[in-house]
Amino acid sequence: MLRRFHPADQATLFILAVVTATLAVAALTGAPVAGALAVHAALLCGFTLVAWRLGAREGAVVRGVVVIAVMFALYTTLGHVAFTAVPWLADPWLEQADRALLLGRSPVLLVEPWAASGWTNLLSFGYAMFIPYLYLSIILSLVGRPPAERDEFVTGFAVLYALSFLGYLFLPARGPIVQMAGDFTVPIHGGAFHQIILRSVEQVGGPHGAFPSLHLGASLFATLFDLRHRNPLRALIYFPLVATIALATLVLRYHYAVDLIAACVLAFAASEVARVAMRRRGEAARIRAEAAAADAVAEGA
Repeated sequence: MLRRFHPADQATLFILAVVTATLAVAALTGAPVAGALAVHAALLCGFTLVAWRLGAREGAVVRGVVVIAVMFALYTTLGHVAFTAVPWLADPWLEQADRALLLGRSPVLLVEPWAASGWTNLLSFGYAMFIPYLYLSIILSLVGRPPAERDEFVTGFAVLYALSFLGYLFLPARGPIVQMAGDFTVPIHGGAFHQIILRSVEQVGGPHGAFPSLHLGASLFATLFDLRHRNPLRALIYFPLVATIALATLVLRYHYAVDLIAACVLAFAASEVARVAMRRRGEAARIRAEAAAADAVAEGA
């Protein structure tokens, strides 16, 4: 049964099923998530039909478009409903883990002086550039790659986002900007780009989805993919942006350092899972082709 579905589809179906089941349990306990449950159940049913029609077809651009669209939709729909669906908040745990990294002092507080420096607007620019950088990487990987590489990118993207959404769902957190607001003594002195970020965050209902940092995870995954597939120069050009995004998430107080560590682990894991999955599919396809050729020879004899 599972063989009919491409690995990218399997990862997408997995997270849709987990989210839908979690919301169903929350609804049964009286949580006001009926609307969200209907939306995610519809996403699950719709994507299942699309994945079933596509089957295990290799290199399908439409699969990449649909998988990425579903993940982007989940990023929007899942962020805040998690705070209603589960009866706990992970911010205190994440803050405690963060402070343990430096034996009692949070790395977010360590970089606090940067918030009042002239670097804040540059860091805000880097943080804001995540979206165009991600979109550019997606477009280049969907239309500028051989089918096998395209499948690997989409599979890794799906695995990364599926694992990250488990964090969003079961460790809902708003980040240091909310949890540690009373600990900061220096306000953020941002400019135009920081104002753009603030407006964007407000438009989606405020800070959410702190653990892990998909800003860092997705940008690092795209860079690792370029390094692996004959684009080391482009990856090295992108790396300063990835480093800027990582620092910006701390200085702008949207993420704990543990969020960044988790993001790096997931980016490397998703990259490796996608590589292994595509290699196994390639080997299986080769074995089937050799068996078919042998059968044809036997029938001819």
